[in-house]
Amino acid sequence: MAQWLGQFTGRSHATRVEDAEAAMRQAVSAFHAGAPDAKALRKVQKFAERLLRARLQFLKARIADGERIPTAEELTKREQELARLRRAESAARAGGVGAILGEFGIAE
Repeated sequence: MAQWLGQFTGRSHATRVEDAEAAMRQAVSAFHAGAPDAKALRKVQKFAERLLRARLQFLKARIADGERIPTAEELTKREQELARLRRAESAARAGGVGAILGEFGIAE
């Protein structure tokens, strides 16, 4: 993985996804608690876009990490894992923000 400013701080792509999911849950609960209007929906969509970016970066990093270190013993297992991650990345890209909003119970 590439070095980045937050290296060795305990923050990673996985924790970024967790943080974005927590923020999305909070935004959705606030959306449902208040009067759902177009402005509130746009704000929730922004949180969904942030979560989508975080998930895609996480999946890309996992794929890159798996491609870089293939060992003879784990080759088949690693190929299966990479195929699963690529399918997950494709599904996330295909679903986009709408899929994330649906996952959290908000219809566009």
